[in-house]
Amino acid sequence: MPKTEKIFDMLRFVKEYPNLTARDLSQLCNVSERGIYRYLNTLSRAGIPIRFQNGGYRLEDDYTDVFEDLFINADPGTLEHIISLLSLGMQSSQDDVAVKHGKEFIKLIKATFPRLKKLRKGEIDILPEMAQATHHGGTVTIGHSSRPSIINPILTAETISVNLLNLIFSDLVKFDNSGKLRPDLAKSWEISKDGLVWTFFLRDDVKFHDGYPLTSRDVEFTYKSIMDPMNMSPMAERCDLIDRVETEGDYIFRIILRYPFAPIMHRLGRAIAPKHLLENEELHSTAFNRCPIGSGPFRLVEWTEDDTIVLEANREYFQNDRPALDRLVFKTYPDRKEALEAVSRGEMDIALNLTASDILFMGRHGAFRVYSALGASYYAIILNLKDPIFEDIRVRKALDCAIDRESMIKNQLKGHSKICTGPFGINSWAYNPNVQPTRYNMEKAKELLRQAGWIDTDGDGILDKDGRPLEISITVPNISDSLERITVAIRAQLMKIGIGVKLVYVDDSMLYRTPFQAALTLVSVGADPDCAYRVWHSQSGDVNLASYDNKAVDNLLELGRRTADLEKRKAIYHEIHKLIHDDYPAIFLTSGCQFIGSNYRFRDAKFFSALHFLTTAKDWQIIGGERKDTAYESQREMNTP
Repeated sequence: MPKTEKIFDMLRFVKEYPNLTARDLSQLCNVSERGIYRYLNTLSRAGIPIRFQNGGYRLEDDYTDVFEDLFINADPGTLEHIISLLSLGMQSSQDDVAVKHGKEFIKLIKATFPRLKKLRKGEIDILPEMAQATHHGGTVTIGHSSRPSIINPILTAETISVNLLNLIFSDLVKFDNSGKLRPDLAKSWEISKDGLVWTFFLRDDVKFHDGYPLTSRDVEFTYKSIMDPMNMSPMAERCDLIDRVETEGDYIFRIILRYPFAPIMHRLGRAIAPKHLLENEELHSTAFNRCPIGSGPFRLVEWTEDDTIVLEANREYFQNDRPALDRLVFKTYPDRKEALEAVSRGEMDIALNLTASDILFMGRHGAFRVYSALGASYYAIILNLKDPIFEDIRVRKALDCAIDRESMIKNQLKGHSKICTGPFGINSWAYNPNVQPTRYNMEKAKELLRQAGWIDTDGDGILDKDGRPLEISITVPNISDSLERITVAIRAQLMKIGIGVKLVYVDDSMLYRTPFQAALTLVSVGADPDCAYRVWHSQSGDVNLASYDNKAVDNLLELGRRTADLEKRKAIYHEIHKLIHDDYPAIFLTSGCQFIGSNYRFRDAKFFSALHFLTTAKDWQIIGGERKDTAYESQREMNTP
């Protein structure tokens, strides 16, 4: 039998989107179609006012409010109301099977609720990024399912190794959660009037973990090594805009560009390697790659054969104070499922990139809190503007009006998202807050389609024009259960205004190689808004999925690359945001949402994304002491969406 929350999910979706089929619900709830038939029909016979008609399910009468926010936010009265409905239905039922299943459902509710009552919602209580920690100590164990490779600033490219790199090494500069440059090794910098010369003034108090001072010669060595084709660095192609690098004394470093490029440090910001250890080494085979020595907040003390990596606090770290934690331990598991189970057993403390299903799974395994990270991506329906249907802007506007984003956030994204109106992360300084989201308005959507000539001429509920039904195909990459939920909800919403929708699921890697009419996907954004260039510039090639061609936007995207002044760049990207929004080459939906789970409560980290989760690790301060032997014995709280 499905777990209680699965049944609650079914009821929630049936309430929100009448006439969803068993197949739709199966995709949304990760329950077999047979399970959908069995449990919804059983609940209907047992007293829940569910009706099946025209191939889909719907809730009737005045009981729909019973099913609001059932699992996570359920209160005693709500659950008792459900039990009463089931009990009354069973008393009058002549169906023995329905009575049996109704009793099983009541048992599940009663078994679930006492545990929920003991768990309280928690909060993230974090130190300001540069604040001095008042409590030291503790070990945090982080689980992941991607094996680390070499850890070397010149060669490292894989995700988990990059995370480790950023803990062991220091960067020339770093970025805050909105993508703005902040000091790190460079305490300040200057940009020439022509935008070609970037001069960095380095701190004079930084040492590598072996005691050697870090100087401009280490910075120069790092960049020249990346640029050297003999080293085959995966970052080499990013350096094609550099003419040369040079030093002046021990603490001044310059990058001279071939042409102005304002987001240079977003492309080339890099951890700095020690010249004295790597200058005469063969970089791909040096022992340094598994025994790295940097100048960052943590130093590597162990890397075992099973790829367990132990980092220890650098007590001589130059940024204000040593890290609050004593150790960070990274454990590798064969897959995500095993990593999550290790957290539930209390063997690990943090799990990254949780899905909504993972959250429910972890919520059943003791006191576990979930943090949400917004801003690193956005959901959008990318429209192929070469398709005849989408050439008419009235059709594109109608689609925009027909999507209920608030409902999507509440039901599909568990409340952990925000409406997004354009091609930048909602936390970015480039995001234009003055662009207002389109209001959900089915009548306006229908009127726009009528103006465009789409009318239901044969009474089948699907609009027609020139003998052709208004049917669109939406291609969806298989990247997350959240995206699948959004997909089915959008299809249900578009069907309400007379648009037939066919869903085509493809592997994520195939999205850029598969012709499509529309594509619902999660678009990643970088720390700098120049990332929009590859998606929205007319000459960016296959990555421009919409085949978008707006010369004004092209010119502004190029100007944004050449403008170093932040306020001027901000104005440029705000205008880009408005122009793209008003063209409707995509239906922008909501910010992407990434979930990070922990068995601890920490002081302070405002997360831009799961990828950048570890950038604030030096400031983590455990509240409540060390982890107990099992998660079940701890006094920590659950904070689920």
